[in-house]
Amino acid sequence: MRKRDQELFNTALEALRASGPNAAQLSASAARVADRLSLNSVASDAFEDERESGFIKNCGDVQKLLPSYRAGTLSAARSVLIEAHLRDCGPCLLQSKRGLGSAVDWSAPKAQRSTPLRPQRLGWVLRWAAAPALAIFVASFFIYKAYWQIPPGVRAEVQTIDGSAYAISEAGDRRLSPGDKLAEGEHLRTSGGAHALLKLSDGSAVEVNERSILGVGARGHNMTVSLDRGAVIVEASKRTSGHLYIKTPDCRVAVTGTVFSVDSGIKGSRVAVLRGSVQVMHAGLDTTVHAGDQLTTSENLSPAPLEQQVAWSHDREKYQSLVAQLALLEHRIGQIPFPQPRYSSDLLERVPADTLLYVSIPNLGDFLSEANKIFHDQLQQSPALQQWWSSGPGRNTADHNTADLDLMVEKLHQMSQYLGSEVVIVGVKEADNPGLAIIADLQQSGLEEFLRKQFPLAQSPSGLTVLDEKALEAIPAVSKGQSGGYALIRPHEAVFSNNIATLKQIDAQLNAGSSGFAASEFGQQIAAAYTRGAGVVLAADLHQMMASKLTGLHVGGNGKAIENSGIDGVRYLIAEHRELNGIPQNHLNLQFAGTRQRVASWLAAPAPIGSLDFVTPNASVAVAALSKDPAEIADDIIAMTAPKDGNENNGLNEAQEKLQIDFRNDLAANLGGDFLLSLDGPVLPTPSWKAVIEVHDSARLESTLERLTQSINQLARGEKAHSITIESAQVGAQSFYSLREQPSGNVVAQYTFADGYMIIAPDRALLMEALRTHASGDSLARSTAFKMLLPKDDNENYSAVAYQNLSPVLTPLLSQMSGETAQALQQLAADARPTAICAWGKDTRIEAAGDSHLFGFDFLTLGALIGNKHGNANVRELHGYR
Repeated sequence: MRKRDQELFNTALEALRASGPNAAQLSASAARVADRLSLNSVASDAFEDERESGFIKNCGDVQKLLPSYRAGTLSAARSVLIEAHLRDCGPCLLQSKRGLGSAVDWSAPKAQRSTPLRPQRLGWVLRWAAAPALAIFVASFFIYKAYWQIPPGVRAEVQTIDGSAYAISEAGDRRLSPGDKLAEGEHLRTSGGAHALLKLSDGSAVEVNERSILGVGARGHNMTVSLDRGAVIVEASKRTSGHLYIKTPDCRVAVTGTVFSVDSGIKGSRVAVLRGSVQVMHAGLDTTVHAGDQLTTSENLSPAPLEQQVAWSHDREKYQSLVAQLALLEHRIGQIPFPQPRYSSDLLERVPADTLLYVSIPNLGDFLSEANKIFHDQLQQSPALQQWWSSGPGRNTADHNTADLDLMVEKLHQMSQYLGSEVVIVGVKEADNPGLAIIADLQQSGLEEFLRKQFPLAQSPSGLTVLDEKALEAIPAVSKGQSGGYALIRPHEAVFSNNIATLKQIDAQLNAGSSGFAASEFGQQIAAAYTRGAGVVLAADLHQMMASKLTGLHVGGNGKAIENSGIDGVRYLIAEHRELNGIPQNHLNLQFAGTRQRVASWLAAPAPIGSLDFVTPNASVAVAALSKDPAEIADDIIAMTAPKDGNENNGLNEAQEKLQIDFRNDLAANLGGDFLLSLDGPVLPTPSWKAVIEVHDSARLESTLERLTQSINQLARGEKAHSITIESAQVGAQSFYSLREQPSGNVVAQYTFADGYMIIAPDRALLMEALRTHASGDSLARSTAFKMLLPKDDNENYSAVAYQNLSPVLTPLLSQMSGETAQALQQLAADARPTAICAWGKDTRIEAAGDSHLFGFDFLTLGALIGNKHGNANVRELHGYR
């Protein structure tokens, strides 16, 4: 059977050979190819050469012609055929390069130029083309060697091994022992049941679980642990620059000075944070994971208990840190529902008509009680939290510590049960100073007996004096207030104050019924806040509060500046905070009696803020604002600083004469109303600040700056005098300017102009980054994450925006500090989420809105820090840090 198959194959092969083209067909085909390649003039001669020297049938024929091809004596047709063959045949290509002085040109054939390039001109062109390329190559090589490439060497050292672990490299595998080193390019593999502890060259500790594979590399100031599979627990060292990265097949974790675990398996990766916070890059998204939280890269991979993540570790007890417990406690308290918004108030109708200050807060008794229960529950579960709680001043045990707290919370909670859903603080006019009082509706009787029992006056000079209406009537209005204050218990209301006159005024008004305050212009502003849902409302009649102060200034002769500033036109301040579905909402409304004037008018109407297009989405802080025409602002300043007698401002004129510029026409008139200041990059060793200013005429502004620096240098005389020079440099079509301080020679700042803006930064790299960001459109203002932070309202643009994402910056900065307060500050930074506050100016008001607690931080935690006896020392340490 096989013989028959072989015969059939040989027959077919002979048939194919017999069907080959004859000489005439080859000649016609060659003519057609030559015609298409514009070789008509040599086609016949080429074919004659083919007949004389033979057809090119195989690689041997090609290689016989290579010497003639190198010498350039082959016809154009044969050269084209040789080059076509060399593109497809590796052995012939290698043969052709032997003895060749240059590589074969594989570009497509081009029509011959009518004017040949002279050898002298060719050499000149090559020299000038090679010079910049060589310079760039040499510079890049040295930069790479000096900064980016880390010399080959040790990347990690094995501290301990339980079981078997191996180093895998191209040279083979070797079993590891404590003290062995892991170099660049080597991978560590642990066997089943084995554990290893590595110390990286940057000081970080990496604990490796069984059946894990990882490698360690370094580039620049960064180190990377590539986890192919398995689990690690990382205690990242504190560093002043660069990051430690943990890479898995589907995510990258960026850290510095924190403790976390990473598990990489078949379904994906899981990152769990024990202390501090980490940045996880996955699927194009950059997510911050805080202490006590975790992130998975697959929807099929569910979160697991944190204890389970570190159960395999020999140091698992160490990772149950205080910071993680505090973060978990804060998270649980944050889940307590805030009291529901209130949409009406019967107290608003009954406060005095001359009320200047109105603050409405919800009854927080149940909230405080629930928070205390969570704290007790967490305290019982966490030895670390118990140790922290018992270490406070005057405390011996955790149980003893909680006694005072429980007593205070219990008193507040019990008292809250007597009160309605709202507590109102009012400030009313008095002869000398405004009188303050707290008013609340009563929802059950018994508060008087409770207060007398819980806050007895006999036991403390700061006790509470409890009165009924009859007792209040018997006390003279001019009586001195008690240090502990008074509590007036009425049939339906309770009033607290430290001023008898204020108590009498409010008592009389409550008896009289409606005061008409709610129908007043000020009252209507507060009523409108209730219709939106009141959480916390602060309303102030600033015009009336400032009236007496302004009168005193006028009597003293200093009121002219206040009037010129336009501040005296302010009317009301209405600030609102509410929480809907756990999301805070803040709104501020500053109203004026008429159209905003002078300083009050400097904030422009809402419009696109172009300066934000120069800021990257990774910025930590960005504050941008639109102002009215800077020339008009200069007019306002000149008017406000004008002498009282109406004469010329000689001081201003003298300054302009010395500096040889006109502040209004040379500086202000060349500026637009779009300004920005940002922190857009690392803080250390030099803060990466950036300023962007809109300009109308960059050439004239640059001329003014040159003239201004020359004038300043002429005025600066003496041995210790300092001067500033402006140096320019051209990079392509872009001009860059440097401000250099003399005699030190330090560059203070650099700036450039682009698309109607002046960009200022500490170095040119930041300027070029700003230009690239603007050109690419990949800016903060266009990022989806930033837009999601903006308030939900009918504004398509704003007059000012303040944005912060300080956690990535503050966390490594605060890691340089130590102590309990430093840890709390670090936790604050780690838990801070990105926030944005937006403001907009209208004709008669300025409004602002945001969705944060104290710009991303928590009031209660800050209060605890302020009260901590170590706080001042740590604050001084923070201010002294460089």
